[in-house]
Amino acid sequence: MASTERVPSDVLARRPARSGGSATTRTLTRMRRHWRLAVVVFLVTFAGAVTIAMSLPDVFRATATVLVEHPGTTDDSGKSLIVGELETRLQTIGQEVLSQARLLALMESFDLYPELREWGAHALAVERLRRDIQVKPVRAELAGRPTTVSFGITFRARDPETAARVANALAAFYIEENAKILIRQASAARLTRLQQELVRMQEVYTARYPDVIRLRAEIAALERSPKATAAIGEDFRVLDPAVPARHAVAPQRQLFVLLGLALSLGVAALAAMLADHLDRSFRTLEELQAFSTVPALMTIPQIGVGKSRTRFWLTAAPIAIGLVLVVLASYHIASGNEQLAFLFSRGAP
Repeated sequence: MASTERVPSDVLARRPARSGGSATTRTLTRMRRHWRLAVVVFLVTFAGAVTIAMSLPDVFRATATVLVEHPGTTDDSGKSLIVGELETRLQTIGQEVLSQARLLALMESFDLYPELREWGAHALAVERLRRDIQVKPVRAELAGRPTTVSFGITFRARDPETAARVANALAAFYIEENAKILIRQASAARLTRLQQELVRMQEVYTARYPDVIRLRAEIAALERSPKATAAIGEDFRVLDPAVPARHAVAPQRQLFVLLGLALSLGVAALAAMLADHLDRSFRTLEELQAFSTVPALMTIPQIGVGKSRTRFWLTAAPIAIGLVLVVLASYHIASGNEQLAFLFSRGAP
């Protein structure tokens, strides 16, 4: 007589690996043997994934489009005199926009990232703000070379109104800084021209000559306060102001839940296979006969043991506690985590 339940531990060390059947059949068999473990692992993993998907914050995006108006100034050969300077100017303004002082002022004006500022993590807040700002230029052929004809300023935030207001404020800053640069350039060019004219007149006239006195006064006035006289360059103006978005761009909760479902199934199957690999007992008569040459005379069916309420709660209580802990931990990870919200979102800046 041979039992199909358990064998001594000294025999287990000599037990050969199980074989037979297709990989799918073996996997399903292992799943059936350890279905309780697979169900628990699936529930715990899927509960965590669903909690993360539902706890992630909504993130909105707003874009302001700024048009670059080219005056079309060219030299005798038809080449633009200011196309190359425009790109340098845009880079200069972009560096100013992303400077720490400017970003700190922006955060104060719109009360951005209050939790980071309350903790004193201003450096982290500045880096986060830099990631949330995106400037995308639109280029076209102008005077035989690719030139920026417009650019979009995008900002993302949890509140759609805040996202639109910050994007419009950044667009206004680009326009303001561009005008200041053009004024300084025009004033510098005029100042140079007046100084050259003054040198020529001083070679002919005395210091009391009226035109000499006038030129000196104009030069002094320009040095004290530059004026936008004959400013030449590309003007910026808002083509499409940013408006509050109606729908969040992140997170894609359905995608997150589907990925969590696939992950949960995979982890459950892996747990069942691992448990079966570590379980060295014989489960069927065929497995015992494959191991031993002694013939089996009969089999004894497994004797069921009545389930008591105490045993049920001893099993269910740890599972319930584990589920609660997983849900709480997942909520803590996902709550307010905008970066995780954009992780599986398309077109995230």
